[in-house]
Amino acid sequence: MPAREIIEPELNILGTSVVTISTATTTAFDFGTPNDINLATTTAGAPGLAYEHGNRVLVILSASTAGTTDTVSFSIQDAPDSSGSIGTPATALTTGTLTGGTGSQFARASVRLQNGRPWLRVRVTSDGTTDTFVTHCTVLGLPGVL
Repeated sequence: MPAREIIEPELNILGTSVVTISTATTTAFDFGTPNDINLATTTAGAPGLAYEHGNRVLVILSASTAGTTDTVSFSIQDAPDSSGSIGTPATALTTGTLTGGTGSQFARASVRLQNGRPWLRVRVTSDGTTDTFVTHCTVLGLPGVL
């Protein structure tokens, strides 16, 4: 098998989360303690595999619903460290489309990491109360050489 086909062992799952949202609100995905992902301290099992310096970060998102009324969208924030907790988050530098829409949605975005901002927070927003969305988020670390 050519080396270009052997990618799975190189992927680091940094976090996974599921959120059900049925009100007009914004909810952060909970990746387990400490809820958000701190790339500076992420190790195997907390919440996923270790982030390695130089990895690229890919966020994969989906929202499933039988409805077609409410709009769902996603956002990604980064933040500095504040004594081991997340500092003040701000919109992260990303590529990809997170705007979403009505009905079931799928999105992906790569995150450009910034110096001094090791925390990542991923959020989902619904604009109504008619539809219920079951949303999934997977955050992957990919080696820079892939």
